[in-house]
Amino acid sequence: MEQPVTGKAEAEGAIPEAIRGEAYDWVARLIAGQVGPDDLKALKAWLGQSSVHAQAYREARRVWDALGPVASASMSRRSNEEAVGHPGFPLGLHSSSRRLGRRAFLGGALAASAAYLIVRPPMDLWPSYTELSADYRTGTGEQRQISVAQNVSLDLNTQTSVAIRSQTPQSLQLELISGEAFISTGLTPTHVKVFAGEGSITSDEANFNLRRKDASVSICCLTGALKVGWQNMSETLVAGQQVSYNDVGMGPVVAAGAEAATAWKQGLLIFDATPVSQVVEEVNRYRGGRILLMNDDIGRRQLSARLRITEVDKVVNQIVHIFGAKATTLPGGIVILS
Repeated sequence: MEQPVTGKAEAEGAIPEAIRGEAYDWVARLIAGQVGPDDLKALKAWLGQSSVHAQAYREARRVWDALGPVASASMSRRSNEEAVGHPGFPLGLHSSSRRLGRRAFLGGALAASAAYLIVRPPMDLWPSYTELSADYRTGTGEQRQISVAQNVSLDLNTQTSVAIRSQTPQSLQLELISGEAFISTGLTPTHVKVFAGEGSITSDEANFNLRRKDASVSICCLTGALKVGWQNMSETLVAGQQVSYNDVGMGPVVAAGAEAATAWKQGLLIFDATPVSQVVEEVNRYRGGRILLMNDDIGRRQLSARLRITEVDKVVNQIVHIFGAKATTLPGGIVILS
């Protein structure tokens, strides 16, 4: 049975996430020139649904008008990174097998095709179609506990999507589409297998934290034992161990940083000499809008901090005061750090 644990309460007058995403999609399609007479009629009807729809459209338009060059630079950088693999992956592994053509970026942030925006939202401003089609999903700032089988439970962190592939009394197969989950298999007759990215995790009795960001997956075993498979490779993890993999390989088994990995369950984020760029990326998972770090020098600096999830915006002030960044605030929760 699904049990909400914590939720992000919407303030009076706040724009629901779904409507905000639709507004950004409409603005993107308009500026991309991918609308005809019927589309304009549909947009007019969409705007007429409520004052909230109109407000969301005005806000999205203001954000994109102000963001223009910044969004273009961010998306171009993302395109270049995907063209050479995942250079930021800690294993030091590289790949040239997956390339994303520049046709996906037609000259500017809002000239991207509507199809691309649905599959890969720019700067992750709203969930992708795959995430929205999951069986279980948490929104920004939301956490949820789910019981999926006898003695099998999932604690879902913010922006997490999970799908059930198959389920019988003897077997349960799940897929972590994106995000982070704490999975407890307990002492159960059900054999549990979780797919994530290019690999899988199997367990009959274990508690483990599983995190996926695009192709990068990390597994931290807290109790019991589990098996991690990637193509023809496999590793067994026991309590106090962790391992990571991406689409080109699996790293070594190392001692687990269990406190930091599961701090989110206690409402905390812990950073220990973490590059500012990674801190910003993590904080973005818990807040509406987006913090855009446009200063690479500051991004490479290291920050140690303990933040309550309910107060993650404090990191902006820390980056400004400690590293001398300049913060520019835009509608929709957009903050540019330069």
